[in-house]
Formats: sequence, structure tokens, C-alpha cells
Amino acid sequence: MVIVPSDGSRTPRVNKPSDERQNTMGDKSPKAVHKHATQKQTKANSDLQKKQQAIAAKQMAFKQK
Repeated sequence: MVIVPSDGSRTPRVNKPSDERQNTMGDKSPKAVHKHATQKQTKANSDLQKKQQAIAAKQMAFKQK
């Protein structure tokens, strides 16, 4: 968005720094926060399990040689 002053010069719009912005959108209810935290932890656990399975598969391949 560009603000056009009365003299006709074009100046870019200056945004507030991120620490001064107020979040107006998004669900911050305790239920939503808990759900988001649970989903994040589930994804982390899934990634860790995949990593461990990959390591185990490599170790089995090495032992079979």
C-alpha cells in the first residue's frame, strides 16, 4: 500500500515492528493451544521413530555383510 501525500510524492507505507503488532486472527483458546501442542509432539515423535528405523535398517544391513 502506498500513501500519496497532497504534494504528489509517493512514500512507502511503514509497518510497525513485529513486537508492536497485535495478533487479531487465530484461535488462542486453551483447547486449540493444547491441540496444536499435541500435533507438534506427535509429528516430532513420528520423525524420531522414522529416524530410528532408518538407523536400525542400516545396522542390520551392515551386520548381514
